[in-house]
Amino acid sequence: MHAMTRVAVVVQARVGSSRFPSKMLAPLAGRPLVDWVLGRVGRSARAGVRVLATTADPADDALADRALAAGFAAVRGSAEDVLGRYVAAIDAHPCDLVVRVCADNPFVAPEEIDRLVDAFDPARHDYACNHQSRLGSGYADGFGAEILATSTLRDVAARATDRAHREHVTSYVWDHASRYRILALPAPAGLDHPEVRLDVDTPEQLAALDAFARASGVGLATPAREIVAAYRRFAR
Repeated sequence: MHAMTRVAVVVQARVGSSRFPSKMLAPLAGRPLVDWVLGRVGRSARAGVRVLATTADPADDALADRALAAGFAAVRGSAEDVLGRYVAAIDAHPCDLVVRVCADNPFVAPEEIDRLVDAFDPARHDYACNHQSRLGSGYADGFGAEILATSTLRDVAARATDRAHREHVTSYVWDHASRYRILALPAPAGLDHPEVRLDVDTPEQLAALDAFARASGVGLATPAREIVAAYRRFAR
């Protein structure tokens, strides 16, 4: 990454969820799930600006307030058109590269965000990821992110018309992989455990991670390698 490259890290989150309403405000080891994500993303050294992309629904006022308190900007838009929220984020905060973080990954690792940014070369890549095992990368699920050149994000937004592509932001890239130059970072030692999944989609998954976090003592500053090692011990 060139020293003058502008990087925006954008976290998408909302409280509305059919599977797990108000998930983002549910407690994990005594701290709301959203605070885990914001607190850990906030430690990234490569992020020039940090943005929460949430909805215009008044129910998400609490998320916007927590983001502002954590030093994030807040951009609000459609509940269904998450891709549109990302475009609004880069419109409000011009950048060269945009990093996508899903707020259902409470242990997202700032060092893995930085690794992703450092590995991304817009002269060779349109999109890269290290958030899960892709193309044989072997990554544990829930620690990294996705990154796109801003021009790629705008191209995807102009082309994507299906509701699923608007909701899932980068699914259009994977569904049209021949059009884009994709890099899946290989997992480093310690994170090369694709069987480990530490995301939250259901109350049961949150309860399991709550038990793990309380038993292991992991926190906002715990590196990803230590979290994976602790989880593998806990899950035995």
